[in-house]
Amino acid sequence: MRSEHANDLIFGETLLAAGYAYACSNKGIPTNARIEPGPAAGPLAYTVPFNLGEAPPGTLSMRFGALEPAVLSLTDWHEDFADLIRFATATVLEATGRRPARTYAIGLSMGGGQVRYLLERYPELVDGAVEWAAVHWTPRHAFVRYLPHFLRAMPAYASSGYRDRDVHDAIVAAGFPPDRIGDGPVASLWDAHYGKMPPFYADLTTFVFASLLDPAGPPLATLADRAAYIPTATAERAIAAVEQTGKIGRPLFGVAGDADVFITPQHNFDPYLEAVREAGRADAYWQFEVAGGTHVDAFVPLGWNLQAQQPFALRAFDLLVGLVERGERPPAAGTKRRVATPSDM
Repeated sequence: MRSEHANDLIFGETLLAAGYAYACSNKGIPTNARIEPGPAAGPLAYTVPFNLGEAPPGTLSMRFGALEPAVLSLTDWHEDFADLIRFATATVLEATGRRPARTYAIGLSMGGGQVRYLLERYPELVDGAVEWAAVHWTPRHAFVRYLPHFLRAMPAYASSGYRDRDVHDAIVAAGFPPDRIGDGPVASLWDAHYGKMPPFYADLTTFVFASLLDPAGPPLATLADRAAYIPTATAERAIAAVEQTGKIGRPLFGVAGDADVFITPQHNFDPYLEAVREAGRADAYWQFEVAGGTHVDAFVPLGWNLQAQQPFALRAFDLLVGLVERGERPPAAGTKRRVATPSDM
């Protein structure tokens, strides 16, 4: 749902200014999302169930290049990253007459999951990597399993004015960080991920990925359908095809926020550390959990006492380069360290 240019400002300008060649892919998806008037036509279009600007619920729909004109499998998404590196390497060789001296991979969110897949299956393509808010693909923790819990509980929590502690605690028990109530345009950080701010992360993501993982699965036309979704056997097989084992073959530095309501650390960061430890690769993995970090840095000025994670991700890249190129090994490999500033890393 984001183009290959989405990381230009996040990573590209900094890396190009430092003298790196930089390449980014859109996972092989031909187009991104487009908005259309009227309710959805067909099962692979999404009818927006919330107010979107001046448009009331049910009056706009969205279509996604990940689903139409053909569903591009999750495995294809992940293999695309390896293909990108091969292509970029060949391009540098053609342009300069020599191969790159070093190659590093960086991924945010879904791209972070691609980084893990790459280091587990094609470690020879890179010298090391950084993941930021990485998606953890495993049937037990996949977001298509935990986001429907959020969709089911949020209407009661929102209607209580964000005061129902029983509902709040039930959402936390389902693996979400506690809500944050602020004084910005949307009081609740949770509701910013539910129905108060586009792109309505929890609902839209459940629709797109449940559709992608199992196009012939249960109906997903309504918000209630998405809230009731349980991954099918077909969906679990698609997830298992890219399941992360923790068997990383190169150094990996991970950054995630303790207030990430979308790709929650409870389901995506902590379980991967456990997987890496069980795989016997803890000596090659460093985790940094950012105090007040959430999935979208653009939320920082909106009143929830958050801080941006981009400086932490760039600091993690510096640590990776120091390790690979100068042998500067940071302490505490195989553990999660909570950090409040990049200098804590």
